[in-house]
Amino acid sequence: MIIQRGRRLLKQPTGEVPGRIISLRGIRVEKTQAMLLLKDARPLAEKIAEYLRLHSKAGHIAVAGSIRRCLEAVSDIDIVAGTAAGDDLLDFAQSLPGIGTRLERSLTRLSVLLTVGVKLSIHVVEPPDFFAALYYYTGSAAHNAQIAAWAKQAGFSWSEQGLFAATGEKILLRDEQELCRLLKLAYIVPELREGYAEIDLARAGKLPLLVTAADMKGGLHVHTDYSDGSDTIAGLRQAAQRLGWAYLGISDHSQSAFYAGGLKTAAVLKQRREIDQLNATSDFTILAGIESDIKPDGSLDYSDDILAGFDFVIASVHSAFKQDEQTMTKRIIKAMSNRYVSILGHATGRLLLKRAGVRIDLPAVIEAAAQTGTILEINCNPNRLDLDWRWHGQAKAAGVLLAVNPDAHSIAELSYLDNGLASARKGGLTANDIINTRSLKELRLLLRRKR
Repeated sequence: MIIQRGRRLLKQPTGEVPGRIISLRGIRVEKTQAMLLLKDARPLAEKIAEYLRLHSKAGHIAVAGSIRRCLEAVSDIDIVAGTAAGDDLLDFAQSLPGIGTRLERSLTRLSVLLTVGVKLSIHVVEPPDFFAALYYYTGSAAHNAQIAAWAKQAGFSWSEQGLFAATGEKILLRDEQELCRLLKLAYIVPELREGYAEIDLARAGKLPLLVTAADMKGGLHVHTDYSDGSDTIAGLRQAAQRLGWAYLGISDHSQSAFYAGGLKTAAVLKQRREIDQLNATSDFTILAGIESDIKPDGSLDYSDDILAGFDFVIASVHSAFKQDEQTMTKRIIKAMSNRYVSILGHATGRLLLKRAGVRIDLPAVIEAAAQTGTILEINCNPNRLDLDWRWHGQAKAAGVLLAVNPDAHSIAELSYLDNGLASARKGGLTANDIINTRSLKELRLLLRRKR
């Protein structure tokens, strides 16, 4: 287990009004209280790196920091440059569009406040020091402090200036992996460099083999034009096939979700007939699911005989967000106790940088998921990323399986799966911890195991 903390979710600002739209050579993001979602920050950082590479002596340029570690929301952009012309590169960097206030300028660093409200720091080092600097400027402060302490025990010294032998001689690294090899650690991927248990596990050779995109066989939690999605089932099937998926799980909103065109019983039956017809024409399988609203009392908004007809049921809270913690926790656990509920959707209901999650006893919910055999969702919408990665380790330790669900409302949003995959990796999850890495046969059994 990588993350054992899991006491509180990242606090999110509430009640924000989206600010003005700014641009940096084609990148558009919303300004929100000096933080950006990863979905905005990563392409912005890559665009800045691309701009710096226009310099004739740019050398190696890479995005580092919290973006490379895949934090869901960031306040800083860090870029590392390995170049013999550092001063010239930093001069060139000051011509970047979107620079607001200059905060610091030295021979090795330029720090500015971008007009989007986040801090940009460009760190320049000599080319031979590039990989040492990339590792350092990627890790969190806690991770780097632990690496430095372990290096000292191993007879080295390590800092942002590099790795040094006991004699004081600098050791030049050919890649980041070499740092770990010299310190007798298994390689620690960027997503895990947060300063929790990763170094102890790397010392013991027990780091998990993290899930990869190649492991994913399909996506569940997909909305169509039957409710608030924009594309047809047939169109989504074609797109899923192009992505190399083996199956697709349709889960439109249920009948009480009037705000999202929730499906009445007649529409459910009509949709199921269409899915059956499409499945009869292809080896590709569409699973007929539903995202059923959890009502304030914890019941679902279809009768059991309707729920029994679905291949899977995702139960989600979409109303009465202000219930107290005890009431909300009981409400969610009651829904998970329903034999037809396969998955708990976006457990806290948070919207990053906009709405805090509901008040809920997550350890109790995780325990209930283990007891009832309910799968927990990692909702891949970049505004949600819920269940938060800080809780993945606790769920895994309890024997709870997770589903990396795109929550797509269009063909384009099927790619949201990548966001959830990054979150799952950051939470230390392997392919075995996630249901949609399984074959269709295995997946069907897991989705219906409570019945």
